Amino acid sequence: MKTIILAAGRGSRLGERTREKPKCMCTLKGRTLLDRCLETLMQAGIAREEIGIVTGYRSDMFHEPGITYFHNADWERTNMFYSLTMAEAWLAQEPCLVCYSDIVFTPAAVRALAASGAPAAITSYSGYWALWKARMDDPLEDLETFRAAGDGRLLEIGQKPAGPEQVQGQFMGLLRFTPESWGWVRETLKKPLRKTVEKLDMTTLLEGMVREGYPIQTISTDGLWLECDSEHDIDVYEQLFGDCL
Repeated sequence: MKTIILAAGRGSRLGERTREKPKCMCTLKGRTLLDRCLETLMQAGIAREEIGIVTGYRSDMFHEPGITYFHNADWERTNMFYSLTMAEAWLAQEPCLVCYSDIVFTPAAVRALAASGAPAAITSYSGYWALWKARMDDPLEDLETFRAAGDGRLLEIGQKPAGPEQVQGQFMGLLRFTPESWGWVRETLKKPLRKTVEKLDMTTLLEGMVREGYPIQTISTDGLWLECDSEHDIDVYEQLFGDCL
């Protein structure tokens, strides 16, 4: 199955670590996030030749053999979704997995997502509360709403929660689109959204799709998942999860 890795961003919150290299080339326990991502995908059965990477900042540093490259030349003023549209030729033609490049995840999560029969699907992490408690003093200051129906259909995502009851999981940066659901994305973009296409993040897009009535299947997982968003995150993970990394 074709898989698109989004790796255009610099990751300014990682400070000096990304002064001369993209976010995905930061190291966690001596290995780059991109290397970890590629290894996990291939352990899940994704062939290297089926992987595409959307580059942006320091695209000259990407030299993975067998990979298809897309490039977001406007990476500095655009967001995640805009980078994804660089690979629209793939998305419009066949089912594709989409993967953030600054996360650590398991092959099991990839396999579950690839096996989903839903036109649009995302994974969610059930162990979010302990992870956010380790990362910050008040998890609710950073967590986003995430609610799903009993059958797994996404009901709400991406808002500031009023309380823990509005957070049943957290979006992991792993998605699956088919040509049908990519058509839903195109239709959603014709409607008013909270952000422009250039600044659109993935949860705001998903929020808009839910509002338009498009069914997005959620797949809950409790396997190790880490979001590497800041220098503090990486320090915390190396201390807490060193033996697992």
